[in-house]
Amino acid sequence: MRTAAALTLLASLVCAPAIALADPFHFQVSAGTEIPLALSLRGDVELPGRLRVMASVGTTPELYRDAFNGIISAAGTSSQTSSGLYGISLDSGSMWRIHGGWRPFPNAGLLLMGGYARLDLSGTASASELITSVTGRPPAPNVPEANGVYSIASTLHTVNADLGWEFLFFGDRLVLQMAVGFIGTVDSRTAITPRFASTTPGTAEARRTAQDYVDHVLRSYVFLPTFSLSLGFRLF
Repeated sequence: MRTAAALTLLASLVCAPAIALADPFHFQVSAGTEIPLALSLRGDVELPGRLRVMASVGTTPELYRDAFNGIISAAGTSSQTSSGLYGISLDSGSMWRIHGGWRPFPNAGLLLMGGYARLDLSGTASASELITSVTGRPPAPNVPEANGVYSIASTLHTVNADLGWEFLFFGDRLVLQMAVGFIGTVDSRTAITPRFASTTPGTAEARRTAQDYVDHVLRSYVFLPTFSLSLGFRLF
């Protein structure tokens, strides 16, 4: 028994370096884009067994925000304006996400990833256009809503899945990552608030109706294909 135990221990000591060498620990940082979500900075950690953890944070550029403005506009059935359904125009955005995954083959760059992303979008809405769209009647010319502006903020909670490939260059230091994937919204919360003191009857209800409709559109239609491309450096 002692001999068998000693041989087992010896085999473990001999195999451990090989296992560690086959599946080392890696950390890399990169910058890139997730179309149509964000331009982002990304960090990847690869654990033994080629398990992968990734986190990224980024900003949503105008071109990508236009896609969300288009979704809101195209989904509407009421009158539409140049700034979108209910007079809404999204003009800023940010995203952060965290994913887990696996690189199934030790000598190939195939990478399977999935996880959660939060997307925050904000912008403005013409009070007059929003109220007219909801009620069918423009506000009176002598009330603040006639020329006022609403602030709009939407938070999207999404799930993502990616199928990608990782290329290594220059002694496995330079990392190029490409992936195709999918994003689906599981929840959305929108707030529309006036930038002025409002006492006009009925306008608060119009804002709530607009909020509910925007959330309905985002939950129903933000199910999009994605394409990711990033270039980075493997630190170790």
